[in-house]
Amino acid sequence: MAFIATLVYELDPATPAEAQKLLRAELVGRRYNDRYEGKRLPANAVWIRRTAGEGETVDDLKVRCGEELGAAVAAVARAGLAIRLVRAWVQVTGAGTYGLVEVPEPRKDPEENV
Repeated sequence: MAFIATLVYELDPATPAEAQKLLRAELVGRRYNDRYEGKRLPANAVWIRRTAGEGETVDDLKVRCGEELGAAVAAVARAGLAIRLVRAWVQVTGAGTYGLVEVPEPRKDPEENV
């Protein structure tokens, strides 16, 4: 059965931009997606389509996502860049819907944006 896992992470604010970009590239290199239908996801959010192996549950998939995030952070650190993962959230879903939320463009008249 196929599942969708969404991974959202927070890095220490002192993490340099270069390390943040390399982490995202590491995750994309591990088959995570930073886009949906060609549009970028919010910063620090990626997703992956996963298949559970024989006897695996969504809990196993959640653990695997956490391990892959940890391995990606370690790879950035091995490259000599300062990086510290503060927290992360993983949601594994098997049914329902998912996608980006359409955010309307702000109107020219600020009073119309309420």
